Amino acid sequence: MRSAAALLSGVATAVIAALVFGWLGHGLGASTARMALAAGVLVAVVVWRFTPAVPRKRPHSVWEWLMIGAFACASGRAFFWLIYPAGDAWKILSPNNLGDLSLHLSLIRWLAVSPDWWPASPILAGDSLRYPPGSDLFNSLLLLSGIPIVQGLLWCGLGGAALTGYALWRWGGGIALAALLFNGGLAGVVLLQGGAPDAVTEWKNLFLSLFVTQRGFLYALPAGLLLLSAWKEETFVQSPRLVLPLPVQGVLLASLPLFSIHAALVLGVLMCWIFLIVPASRKRLLVLAAIAFPPMAFFGWLVTTGAGGPHALHALGWRPGWMSDGTGRFWLWNFGVSLPLGVLCCLMLLRKGGSPEARAFVWPAALLFVACLLFRFAPWPWDNTKIMLWPWLITAPYLWDLLLRPLPTLPRAASIVLLFGSGVLSLGAGLDGRHGYELARKCDLDRTAKLLRDLPPSAVVACAPEYNHPVLLSGHPVVCGYEGHLWSHGLDYRARLAALDRIMKGEPGWAEQARLLGISCIYWSELESRRWPASKLPFARQKGPALHPVE
Repeated sequence: MRSAAALLSGVATAVIAALVFGWLGHGLGASTARMALAAGVLVAVVVWRFTPAVPRKRPHSVWEWLMIGAFACASGRAFFWLIYPAGDAWKILSPNNLGDLSLHLSLIRWLAVSPDWWPASPILAGDSLRYPPGSDLFNSLLLLSGIPIVQGLLWCGLGGAALTGYALWRWGGGIALAALLFNGGLAGVVLLQGGAPDAVTEWKNLFLSLFVTQRGFLYALPAGLLLLSAWKEETFVQSPRLVLPLPVQGVLLASLPLFSIHAALVLGVLMCWIFLIVPASRKRLLVLAAIAFPPMAFFGWLVTTGAGGPHALHALGWRPGWMSDGTGRFWLWNFGVSLPLGVLCCLMLLRKGGSPEARAFVWPAALLFVACLLFRFAPWPWDNTKIMLWPWLITAPYLWDLLLRPLPTLPRAASIVLLFGSGVLSLGAGLDGRHGYELARKCDLDRTAKLLRDLPPSAVVACAPEYNHPVLLSGHPVVCGYEGHLWSHGLDYRARLAALDRIMKGEPGWAEQARLLGISCIYWSELESRRWPASKLPFARQKGPALHPVE
């Protein structure tokens, strides 16, 4: 555990150091990037040296070794082919990642050159960044240190997967690994019938839809699970001991909002619950709160308000039924037997003599899950899955211990098939090597990079709001990026999108309006011609991509 904690502490330190250097130096450079990484290495060594060794937990069954192997194979397949060359194209394996990876590529390149700290948003000119940048900022440090962006994505993906696999296994053994890999309700039945699981489910395979696409989870999942394991082992074993020093726990907890604001919320709720129901933990948790909560609140403010910028649109709202269509079929297809088993597990803990440890984790997890079924925590209700993931991973080991393990062999095997069989099929289909999806053409990226070469990093470009536009993929700020990103991040973008539309149509006064928006150049290519075919801009009929200054 101390090696995993040391690596995660090092990553958190490098990211926090980069924020400090960015503020002090009005941006990052090769020297400050190396200094931030060196600070991370130093802290990792110190944490490893002064964290006490705890007894190693070893796999003790074929089932656990099988799950470890499955997780390793799935992670290798997903991250070795996260983005890969195919002739003149860059392709990705998962269609779920088309929009997400485009945004991450834009952020990585932008954070490496941005002169503004707290950084401005590259997808909405004039706005502050309101997105947890931790994972992308770490990749920016690697990029500035000379590691190509694709290579950096590969290393971080594999490293984060290895840490997550260990943390899952430490938390709940093979069942926790299976819970991330093989969830998915009854979607696998649709596959057997030749259909598409995504057409009938919203609770999609968590490994494919969240872990691979949401890069913040590469840090947040292992960090959060290590904290949960530490709290469990420090509170509920016969001879309680400090598994992780409180300063190390403080670093992991405080840095969570920089990687995943949802993980920070979940860990904060779990910590408060344990404090309330386990008096013996209160002194230790009070010290941890004093260490972690002030920087945690500050970082949370940064990623939600953009360092003093205008607040994002109020996301919290009443949304009973989550994504339900109002029928019982929805709950069956999405959750299969996992939902009734989870309810039964909670009811069993009401019995006198039930496990205090299980109550400390399962009940708050259940409350969080129910809250996600009643309220939306983001403009797009599906984003609630970033919270719902945690209750499922927390509850799965207790569901196994209380309900499934005591069953005779055949009923237990049948229950495992019902719980995970559909997810096995969904994961296999998602990692199928027979498909690949084009993200961008190398020639387009090279041509755009040459056009943008002499522009200052902060110069704003007007272009089509496509998720994979070469200007965005080059890390240059634009007037309005992909509308799906703007809307799902809760940004107030519609006025600027309407203004961009008027400018690109060449309506009277377009040049003056472009200057008012701070636009330096207009990028015109086939993408713009398709979106605005009747444009009256003087260069709209020119062939080939070109950059036109706004005079």
